[in-house]
Amino acid sequence: MNARKAARNGVAGLIVAGLVLAFVVGRQQTRAATPTEFCTLHFSGGVMLEGVPVAKTPEQEARGLMHRDDAGPGMLFSWDKAEPRVFWMRNTRMPLSIGFMSADGTLFAIEDMQPNSDEYHFSQDPAQDALELAQGDFSRRGLGVGSRLLRRECQDRNTY
Repeated sequence: MNARKAARNGVAGLIVAGLVLAFVVGRQQTRAATPTEFCTLHFSGGVMLEGVPVAKTPEQEARGLMHRDDAGPGMLFSWDKAEPRVFWMRNTRMPLSIGFMSADGTLFAIEDMQPNSDEYHFSQDPAQDALELAQGDFSRRGLGVGSRLLRRECQDRNTY
């Protein structure tokens, strides 16, 4: 009888430990996927976007604007070199537009993307940066193909 009770307590302890570990690991993954760098982006024509989060890690890039109800200030994806890029909208609840920028900051393509879609959106040309905004926000903010990202002022805001 005592052996059974000890075994049950041991199993219960393992289950609790597993749940705690899963919670801690899940929380760390969420932190890794949450941007901590935010930028003010200065474009040609005097256009300025403030408080734009930057996806810098693979986890942040993969998560993007998923599971949100509002695009807010959008999201900037930035890489060390220009290469062909691809995006999709899985688990993204609102329609977005994506703008692809060359190594010199020139916005060379803007494409509308529909919510919760697995359709791929390719950059066509090598892109060093990509900017996701709520659908229609590029034109509302005065940005179009040919606009150029001139400067970015970024701050690391550790949210935890």
